[in-house]
Amino acid sequence: MNNPKPPNMKKYFLLFLTVTAPFFNPNRSFAQTPEWKDVASIFYDNCATCHRPGEIGDEYLNATSYHSLVNSPFFFSIPYQVQTRQMPPWKADPNYRHFLDERILEQSEIDLISEWVDSSGPAGDTTLAPAPPVFATGSQLGIPDTVLTMSTPYTIAGDYTDHYQVFVLPTNLLVDKQVNAIEFRPGNGKIVHHAFLYTCDDGSAAALDDSTVEYGYPSFGGAGDGVSADFLALYAPGLTPRFYPPGSGVKFKAGTDVLIQVHYAPVDVETTDQSSVNLFYTDESDLRTVKAKRVGEGYITEPFPDILFIKKDEVITFKSEYPVDTDYSLFSIAPHMHLIGKEFKIWAVTPTLDSIPLIHIPQWDFDWQMLYNYPFMIKLPIGTMIHALATYDNTENNANNPNFPAQNVSYGESSTDEMFKYFMNLLPYMAGDEQIVLDSSWVAVGVPAPIGGLIGTPQLYAPSPNPSSEEVALTYYLPSAMSVKLFVYNLSGRLITQMAETAVGEGLHKNTIDVSKLISGTYFCSLEAGSHRLTKKFVVQH
Repeated sequence: MNNPKPPNMKKYFLLFLTVTAPFFNPNRSFAQTPEWKDVASIFYDNCATCHRPGEIGDEYLNATSYHSLVNSPFFFSIPYQVQTRQMPPWKADPNYRHFLDERILEQSEIDLISEWVDSSGPAGDTTLAPAPPVFATGSQLGIPDTVLTMSTPYTIAGDYTDHYQVFVLPTNLLVDKQVNAIEFRPGNGKIVHHAFLYTCDDGSAAALDDSTVEYGYPSFGGAGDGVSADFLALYAPGLTPRFYPPGSGVKFKAGTDVLIQVHYAPVDVETTDQSSVNLFYTDESDLRTVKAKRVGEGYITEPFPDILFIKKDEVITFKSEYPVDTDYSLFSIAPHMHLIGKEFKIWAVTPTLDSIPLIHIPQWDFDWQMLYNYPFMIKLPIGTMIHALATYDNTENNANNPNFPAQNVSYGESSTDEMFKYFMNLLPYMAGDEQIVLDSSWVAVGVPAPIGGLIGTPQLYAPSPNPSSEEVALTYYLPSAMSVKLFVYNLSGRLITQMAETAVGEGLHKNTIDVSKLISGTYFCSLEAGSHRLTKKFVVQH
């Protein structure tokens, strides 16, 4: 079997998040070439979380500074990456299910960025640009209560093979703690392909570590043979860390160890890594315990029960079925395959035969395996069956196939083996879970921090259905009672209709507008709540 290809790290060079459409005319054309003041907010708001000092994209771009950005050797690659939509690296199909942090650029945004870069990034009067965001150092969530760091750097041999190593990070807790956020921080983002996090409270992992000469111990199947551990979380490049939903968390007993099983990608030059884990505590009592579930190959039903085997030169689809054994609230999900994976779809069917789309990855990308977070929790009642379909292309037509000529592939931990898994974060269901709005990923200095995972500012969600020919529902959330106005504009910025200002209470709200008499085209709805103004796009199609 040939050596695997190293991951294409240049795919990480630019990371964008979703940008709210401009308020009046999103397709505005500049009479003059755009300058830094015209594009700065796009880079600040949508790139800087990863493309800043200390983050995974720092090597390629620093989006917090005009001079650092335009002097990057990758600067003139930006238009190609965004025009071909290789960037932003968002793999979930938004027509199947929406998630938080969707990285989907509008064409107008792509055109504006491209025009500016192709003109060599004119500075103009940089004092007219907005101030760059300020981030907490060493975290995307804020200042952690505890930082657990590998005790010594680990050396990865330049032997061009995958390495899986488990490291035991003692918490040294003297009392039990409730944890409401866990954030893995790669020490060397160039080689940390992904990591699984576990907890161990009986010392079995530390004992196994003590029995090996090197720091840590190798494990290609979870936390290690003979280790009693509970799966906690995962990390992959591009994944957005988050606080758990309000009123929930994970209990760490006194003396608990955190285990990180790190997959180091193949490299041909010896290098080192010293990763860490940030823990955020909460003093809330009676927290619901987050359940982290992994559904794997043991639930395969077709074409061979419990078996993952892909013959050379074939394209094949496997199906799995997982029964839900109690009422759960689902708030995040992460499919997992390797290099010859092609497509992944997951949906649930309730006992009343309601079908719930969960996620669809139409074009699998091994380099971007993310945990996808829902804007609302999804109830999965007892008796629900979760279905998953995964397609693999083990032919020479698959450019990602690590073997040439193609070879038979079966289950295994190596990148050249395959997997059929997905991960879910769930809570025991409580009435009202569907109404909880989940929080954004990071908070810039000067913006009130969210409390317990709830959003601290008004939110406007994607209009539904979209496109529509009859009615469009506009859903929004208010953290407190305030005055609200709703507007609808056409593509030229002309006001079509508006809702009279009214006082609205805290919580989720929905307004429905009749679009049956509007001509086909693109429109924008805008929510004005207190001092906030938010805009979303929808399409009328007759």
